[in-house]
Amino acid sequence: MAEPRRVLYRCGTPTNFLCPCGAAARRLKKLGLEYRTERVRRRRANRPEIVELTGMPFVPVLVDRDEVVSDSKRILEYLDWRYATGHSDEASLAESGTGGSTMGPDE
Repeated sequence: MAEPRRVLYRCGTPTNFLCPCGAAARRLKKLGLEYRTERVRRRRANRPEIVELTGMPFVPVLVDRDEVVSDSKRILEYLDWRYATGHSDEASLAESGTGGSTMGPDE
């Protein structure tokens, strides 16, 4: 099985209902998206991978292919925009004819 192209870096809270990290995980699951979870260390000073990605030691952080999104509210907005509204694959939108008009302004 191929490695998921999404990684959710989150705190060590064992449930999805007690922290903002869980809200991101719930939304990924609700949208049916495959992802891998990486739990980070409790101490913010021991999170060099997160600082490298975002410049700050805070989680959650979602890496979706080449996109890096931090902050739980921004992650939820990004997931809704990208996947719930159909922006997930511009190529498939173009093939289906909904990715933009090929007609000029006078047509």
